[in-house]
Amino acid sequence: MLYIVGIGPGNNKYITEVAKEIIDNSEIIIAGKRNIEALGNIEKEIFYISSNLNEMKNYILNNAQKNIVVLASGDPLIYGIASYINRELEGKIDIKIIAGISSIQYAFSAFAIDMNDVYISSSHGREPDYDFILMHKKIAMVTDKNIGPYEIAQEIKNRNMLYDMYIGENLSYPNERLEITNSNDIKNRDYKMSLVILIKK
Repeated sequence: MLYIVGIGPGNNKYITEVAKEIIDNSEIIIAGKRNIEALGNIEKEIFYISSNLNEMKNYILNNAQKNIVVLASGDPLIYGIASYINRELEGKIDIKIIAGISSIQYAFSAFAIDMNDVYISSSHGREPDYDFILMHKKIAMVTDKNIGPYEIAQEIKNRNMLYDMYIGENLSYPNERLEITNSNDIKNRDYKMSLVILIKK
């Protein structure tokens, strides 16, 4: 059995009890280094995810008779690894997905903004379609080091638009930082592990 388990936005306090139980009962854990570290001391067989996802897929198929857990940051189905695994392994192994608290959910709660009618997108490892994204009034964007809040704000300004920006960095960690600004006034600085909520003015 293969479980794809969401482990929340980062701090292990946000791992659900269901997720903990499945992890405890697993034989193999597959994850990136940061997600393994979030669990603390674990005595399981561990396979570290690399950029070569084909290696992970073959490893899962070679161990299909065991209880395997793939750890996913946040929620596995919000720009997570579950989409890839479903596409590649559906029908080859039983798969169960365990929801987690996403960084997007966490950020909306931190800023006390409702999630009704939000459009979710990402600049993580991709070039966003800003013309389409900025047709929406309320947007949540997962970012990366190449396209962060400042770069997103420049795209907004280039279109003569104005959005309030709610920026969360290192969400759920002790060094969490929350900032409220707008696309005209945002500072050009290095944003760490950031997520941005955009609300059109």
